[in-house]
Amino acid sequence: MPRSLPRATVLESLRLASTIARPGVPHLMPGRDPLRSRALLAELESRYGGRPVLVRGRRGPALLVISKRDALRVLSEGGEYAQGVEQRPFGLPTDVLRPTFIEIAREEAGELTSGVVDHDRLNAQWQRVARRCVYGDGAAGDVELTRLLAGLTRAGRWRDRRRQDLLSGRYGARLIDHLRRAEPGSLAGLIAETPGLARSRGLMQAAFWLMGLGVLSPGLMQTLALLAAHPAQRKSARRDADYLRACLREGLRLWPPVPTLSRVTTTRTDWYGTTLPAGTTVLVPVAAHQRSLRLPYANTFAPEVWLDGTAANEWWARPGCDGTHLTLAVGTAFLAGIVRAARPKPVGRLLSPHRPLPYALNLSRLRVTMRPLRIHGAPTPAQN
Repeated sequence: MPRSLPRATVLESLRLASTIARPGVPHLMPGRDPLRSRALLAELESRYGGRPVLVRGRRGPALLVISKRDALRVLSEGGEYAQGVEQRPFGLPTDVLRPTFIEIAREEAGELTSGVVDHDRLNAQWQRVARRCVYGDGAAGDVELTRLLAGLTRAGRWRDRRRQDLLSGRYGARLIDHLRRAEPGSLAGLIAETPGLARSRGLMQAAFWLMGLGVLSPGLMQTLALLAAHPAQRKSARRDADYLRACLREGLRLWPPVPTLSRVTTTRTDWYGTTLPAGTTVLVPVAAHQRSLRLPYANTFAPEVWLDGTAANEWWARPGCDGTHLTLAVGTAFLAGIVRAARPKPVGRLLSPHRPLPYALNLSRLRVTMRPLRIHGAPTPAQN
């Protein structure tokens, strides 16, 4: 292990491992607060002058990036720090599918405009959106496909190779059947029309998109619950699509689905006089930065920061890739289909505009009651 960079002690590494969720691990688990590490991160930053810290991991040493400057370096467009192959899209012109995807989201959202909506109910409808967008209407009811993907993700997280092999065969068979249909207006159809795209790459691209769309489900439930608890913002969101999109981004800021970003060095890199070998894991605890106490809006629901330029000064708010923009557009259309037809009212007092928002949420406790709108002809968000 390199010795020039500061190294976390065994106790510090254990504390970090228990509080900073590993990449791929949803932070919305009962009793789990990945932001408990904020005090330890502040302590490490003060002790080592903001330099990165080498921490111990099950797969060897990893570099924990603390400062804004170093985070920008890692997340830049350069080729020294790469995402995993399974995390990267392959540059398909997916924007041509935007109108179809938005219409699918609006259709499915119509099933959530009455009764009590919890995460299980919302997630079931959103996963239908994901399957229809990726594989077409023929995959809308294939709940088993989503279940197999979730099982594969869990098995990979815990490095259960035997279960991975078992599930991957079943998942791959279902996936190939859907891809063969190549329904027009779906990602599968676009893959079939793309010359030179190898079958293996097409499979990976489809899996990437199904996972990428599916992971937005907690953020949608969080945003709906926030709108239910904040009447003023809810009214603005009904009238203005850009404001509704800002509400979704704010929900994702408060409780990000990926609290820790991970990169792997593709070549030898120099860090403050220490050379790290290719293949070193680099961790960026983005959740702690997005809820940093130096932000005046850290623990409040403040969609305005995404519209007035406030958040633009933060490195974690940089514009994402085309896939991110498309996912946000589809998610915004889904929420618009709900709030333009019904008014969400909170069940319980888990969220309130009168006190700081919690650092962690138990999704199983989030519920809203949908009440029909009484005013007919009211303006509704128009999707861009």
